[in-house]
Amino acid sequence: MSGWLRNTQVLVEQAALYRELAEHGELRELSRAVMRAACANGSMTGVGVENMELLRALPDGDRTELAALWAEWHARVEEDWTAGEFRRDLDYLRTELLMAASGVAHGLNSDPLAAERGAQLALLGDQYAVWSHHRIWELADAELTAGRIPDPAVLAAFRRTVAAATLPGFRRTQVAANAAEPGMRSLMERWPGPVLNSGEPWADQALKDTAVRGGPWLRLLAHSAPATASAPSATWRRTSAALIEEIGSDAVRTAVARWFASAALARTVPLVGHPHLPFDVNARFDAYNSHVLRGLAWTLALLPTGPDIVDALVGLVETSLDERSGDVPRAPHVAEAGIVALALTGESAARAELETLQGWVSHQGTLLRIDKTLRGTWTLAGR
Repeated sequence: MSGWLRNTQVLVEQAALYRELAEHGELRELSRAVMRAACANGSMTGVGVENMELLRALPDGDRTELAALWAEWHARVEEDWTAGEFRRDLDYLRTELLMAASGVAHGLNSDPLAAERGAQLALLGDQYAVWSHHRIWELADAELTAGRIPDPAVLAAFRRTVAAATLPGFRRTQVAANAAEPGMRSLMERWPGPVLNSGEPWADQALKDTAVRGGPWLRLLAHSAPATASAPSATWRRTSAALIEEIGSDAVRTAVARWFASAALARTVPLVGHPHLPFDVNARFDAYNSHVLRGLAWTLALLPTGPDIVDALVGLVETSLDERSGDVPRAPHVAEAGIVALALTGESAARAELETLQGWVSHQGTLLRIDKTLRGTWTLAGR
């Protein structure tokens, strides 16, 4: 159950009303009762997960009729809206009608608002993250159930939403709230799409390279660093080492270094930010792709060492600390992965580079990581 509606007894009472109306065949009144509840409960609860399951358990004919009623209402909502009954604006009510119709028609051949649902999702394709105050991911779930896969740009927005939720600046926002919802997390686990979000030069090149080279390369990109991990675990490193062996050290070294060099370039597809974000989203790394960059940095450190690897890692750290996006670095979490990787190499050249970075880095979290590394108080499991 969503945590947004604290008084869960309200949903129980609503469910009892729905059952009574359905048993008496009063579907038109049921359709209005559901919408009154959805508007009263708040958009992040809406009908309620359990109560939508109740509606989906009705006979298919009743479900089809309910979906048709909400679709009809959606088409002429201006004529039916009353402030006294719903106490919401037209856009709010229209969105909840779309949510309810899509939910109750889940798995049915009848899908009266499919075009409208697709259009609503398409609006997210250029967003850095999903800030919707409705359970908008349920529309994507309905599309997948209907056998239609939303555009990769829409998937990318949802991916960034989940990935950004763990980053500073997002933890108390609607982005984090959306990412925490069980339904959205479940959806992301079964939403097919490219291994990376396109729109960044390095990611575009990596997608192009792996499309030609196939399986193990795709698995290399899919082997991203866990969002909450500060260093690679032994299990993570074993998987990475196996991929290196399958692909070949020289090939990994060459490709990853080339991708890192492209990471400094500007986005190829611009995104739209949000008033709550005090930085230029187009100067940041894609929040989802950034964890792949972190994993690739760790992977480089597992290769036979050499100056080219140190140079590639230092370049990634410097790019990630670039403050072009505002008053904070572009991606401190990626910079810290590069610092971890430099430590993993064990190279004297890597230590010298860390000492140089220590002299000019101003971001406190990154500087602390460098200091701990150089003092030897922060240790990693042996290679």
